[in-house]
Amino acid sequence: MKSNAMIPTKNTIVRIGLIILVAFIMTMLSGCLQNYGRLNRDTEIQQAFESNQVPPEYEYFFFGNPNWPYAVMGLDRDYNLRSRIWRGVEPDTDDFRHMTRFLWADYNYYPYGANILDPQGQKIGIIYTSSWMAAVKVDTDSKTVEVMPYIYLGGP
Repeated sequence: MKSNAMIPTKNTIVRIGLIILVAFIMTMLSGCLQNYGRLNRDTEIQQAFESNQVPPEYEYFFFGNPNWPYAVMGLDRDYNLRSRIWRGVEPDTDDFRHMTRFLWADYNYYPYGANILDPQGQKIGIIYTSSWMAAVKVDTDSKTVEVMPYIYLGGP
């Protein structure tokens, strides 16, 4: 009579397969997410934009129509913005005050301030937007940043 101790059961094969699948997904996700930063909401940043008392150490940009922008962002001067949609704006100007006063508000989302963090959690800028999320891609070697707020413009 032969022993069945060395023959794997169907449950064992399924478990091993799931472990391999989870390990593969985790490896892929860690590789995909290594260059992405995030936004960290901060009411002090919101108040700074609303009172036009933004920190002078940042270079400022806006995204959208100057009369009704989607977002206004300040970026650490050590970083380069990689984008064709963001345009520069000087703080302490009438244009800047107008932009922060008439910032576009997404449906059920109201303007908020946030810190822009690199993948290691270090602050590299600030943003004022009503977008409910944004992709923040950072290349720490070349010190380039891409920020893309998600804007819902209606539709089915």
